Amino acid sequence: MSSTSITEQDTRPQCSSLEIAIFNATSALLAYAAGADRLELCAEGSFSHGGTTPSLSTLKNVISSLQQAQGDTTNNYKKSIPIYAMIRPRGGDFVYATEDFNLMKEQLLALKNASYNDEQPPNDQHDGIFNNISFSKVNGFVFGILTEDGRVDRARNEDLVRLAAPLPCTFHRAFDEVITSIEQHRSTMTSNSSDGGAGSVSSSNNHKEILLHDGLANELEAVIEAGFASILTSGGTGKSALEGAQQINALTTAADGRIAIIAGGGVRSSNIAELQSKSPGTPFFHSSAIVGNDGDSDVASQHEVKALKRELVLSRR
Repeated sequence: MSSTSITEQDTRPQCSSLEIAIFNATSALLAYAAGADRLELCAEGSFSHGGTTPSLSTLKNVISSLQQAQGDTTNNYKKSIPIYAMIRPRGGDFVYATEDFNLMKEQLLALKNASYNDEQPPNDQHDGIFNNISFSKVNGFVFGILTEDGRVDRARNEDLVRLAAPLPCTFHRAFDEVITSIEQHRSTMTSNSSDGGAGSVSSSNNHKEILLHDGLANELEAVIEAGFASILTSGGTGKSALEGAQQINALTTAADGRIAIIAGGGVRSSNIAELQSKSPGTPFFHSSAIVGNDGDSDVASQHEVKALKRELVLSRR
């Protein structure tokens, strides 16, 4: 696992960590070599859909590439890097019919049980366990299920968290839709409201009061109580993480170390320093590091990953 705890909640973390969303083995290797702290593995070709469940063959290819890099003594790579697999059967909304939910359970268990090593490459049906292999299997999962009214489906999410145990789970950007749904129901509340009623949270990180209303506070508690280790959010649908930084900071304050808030959505080396200054307690930042100038929309830029990591390191000075 990453040497930096994802639940660390100091107002100025020693160094925030960087998660890179990947869609192929090429990006996995580039991100690993560039110093990423964690990988979120999605299906090949699913970038435009926001990421969907990767196949076992994609997982196998990623692990094989990382194993080869680890065994290359000419490179000074870290020993291992956690791989979290997306569990999302399709693009679109996060309200799932029974068939979709059953498929999510099947996908999670298949990825959880799959274990590969470089000496005995298995086929996609192999679920053996190999010991003492740094890169051999998934280390966590990323998913999120909502109810039809745009709230956290605690029962179904809790079922998946239980199936994933003891591996940690991230509630993904479905939480942005929860935020937006609640904001729409509270449209009369302005961003500078200071009613100070129940459910509001005061943040001293940026020396001003930030409100987390009852509805959103309740949804945050639902995610925590379902057993998730972290939440990935941009602060609302249609927003970049920088635009949603105030909401991200409020969530981090309300979480109070019980769950890690991961800032993601348009995170780039050009804005991560500003984002971190506006949400200083955020322990993890998430990016695809796809900059669109390499002719391949699904491949991360190694230069961008290095730049993102450099900005995070510089921020602690």
